Amino acid sequence: MTIGELLKDYRIQQRKTQKEWVGEVISPSFYAKVEKNISRISAEDLLAILNHNNISIVDFFSELNKKRQSKYDQERDLIHLINDAYYRNSKAELLKIRKVIIENDFPNQKDDLLYIDAYIADVDNEDLNEAEKELLKDKIFSSPSFDKATLLLYCNFMMFYDLESNLLICRNITKQVSNSNDVKVQTILLSIIANLIIQCIENKKYDETKYFIAAADQIETKPELFFYKNVLVMLKNMINYQYDRKEAYLNQCTKAIDNCAFLGMPEYGEELAKFFKKNKR
Repeated sequence: MTIGELLKDYRIQQRKTQKEWVGEVISPSFYAKVEKNISRISAEDLLAILNHNNISIVDFFSELNKKRQSKYDQERDLIHLINDAYYRNSKAELLKIRKVIIENDFPNQKDDLLYIDAYIADVDNEDLNEAEKELLKDKIFSSPSFDKATLLLYCNFMMFYDLESNLLICRNITKQVSNSNDVKVQTILLSIIANLIIQCIENKKYDETKYFIAAADQIETKPELFFYKNVLVMLKNMINYQYDRKEAYLNQCTKAIDNCAFLGMPEYGEELAKFFKKNKR
């Protein structure tokens, strides 16, 4: 049984039309596709519909757990919900999903709790304890393949790794996903590459960046990717300056930093400016 099918069961039990069931959350036409498994509902919209109809998310997933045959499908939906809630920086939803994980027999419950606790800590701007960090490092490092959830997890916690480990993991990730046309995957990959290049510059390991800069350049610039491409322009020109002391490279860096203010992100521009000033020599 899918999420859409279970939503339909609950709706029929309450004798509501699709329009009554979704209220103002999403359009009835889109919801109809959810019930037919044509479209996937976001975590935010799912929680809103459940709240609109006075249904506990814990009860909903407990019922889904009873009726579903495929543990793989259940785990996939769970990761989708975690990922979606994290993208929107929603601690409240992450805590609700954590409760669902605890109260249901998910196949990878221990790992799921580790991941969601890492996400909650990041949303709260808190740090994990050393034992949690080591567990998280081991899980990510040993991952044979990466999906959006594990890519995002690694992107936000790659500072736990030394440079050599990050070079190995990033090369593995780049080989796996550099040809993806999914904008979200491309966004995370560019962010990972930027984080790695920053670490390389801080450690004066400029040669190691060439492979990753080339991979980033192969990704077509789109409106959703402009911010990440802009940061990479600054980093690439900083590295070029290490090989060839042309003032033009420094000017390109300054332009990229100024773009952050134009984009409405002056605080981030200030952070880039500090990094640039410290590491340009």
